[in-house]
Amino acid sequence: MDRENASIVAVIDDDNDVGDVLRGLLETMGYQVETYRSGMDFLSTAQLDLLACLVVDQNMPSMTGLEMIERLSDRGVSIPVLLITGAHDAEIERKAASLGVMTVLEKPMSHHELLRFISVSVD
Repeated sequence: MDRENASIVAVIDDDNDVGDVLRGLLETMGYQVETYRSGMDFLSTAQLDLLACLVVDQNMPSMTGLEMIERLSDRGVSIPVLLITGAHDAEIERKAASLGVMTVLEKPMSHHELLRFISVSVD
């Protein structure tokens, strides 16, 4: 998949408030953002070749963030990922690293860390 011209940040989070806040923050910083409310929604509708990076919540109903990332990996899709988790968990961090997740942040997350990840992935 050609990702050379990919420029969209995808936010996958089942919490509408979190998704809206992240979208607002990132759009204010000049990024183009798409939000998805579940891993299934993302996997079934996202145009993967347009995505520069993903910001993914770990704890979502039906499919966790890591399960969604694993499905992408099984398809041979490699997109930079920042995983958001509600609590530090060494097993989640190990699994995330094995799937190539670039960054794991605990909620409440630092906007500075989020923007650093995105600027490296998009620019």
